[in-house]
Amino acid sequence: MSTNNIAGSRRINPPGASPKLTEAQVWKGLEIKARDPADFVPSVTSCEVVKDTEKSVTRVVSFGGNPPITEEIEIHTGAIIYFNSADIGTSITNTLSYDEDGELILTFSFAGGIPGTQASDLPPSREELGKRISAGVQHTISTIRKLVQNGTITV
Repeated sequence: MSTNNIAGSRRINPPGASPKLTEAQVWKGLEIKARDPADFVPSVTSCEVVKDTEKSVTRVVSFGGNPPITEEIEIHTGAIIYFNSADIGTSITNTLSYDEDGELILTFSFAGGIPGTQASDLPPSREELGKRISAGVQHTISTIRKLVQNGTITV
């Protein structure tokens, strides 16, 4: 099994989370992340949106000290955002769904690697890599929660 392909998920509103985020608020946050990822992905050092429509975004983004890559982003409102980079052969999804208890879940999946990460930077096990991915999901949720609290997201 390749460690270049991995996914991680988190509940959006675990016990004690405040404010409780709605589906609309999380989705708005994911749309912001597609266009301006720096607050959501700490390794992003620059991002230029070169095309922006309701259902797609093309951006040139740099991760850490790596050369910029072009990402083609497909937005499927309310469910999934695809991030594809032919430059480095990666595909990423951000998926918003519900679990069996009706709780909102956010999942990030990576195929072909993680942009800005070299194989030597990856943890030695898939379990550790999964924990790192899940921490990234949690960071995104926390960022969305802050954007709701400060009034940036008002839906």
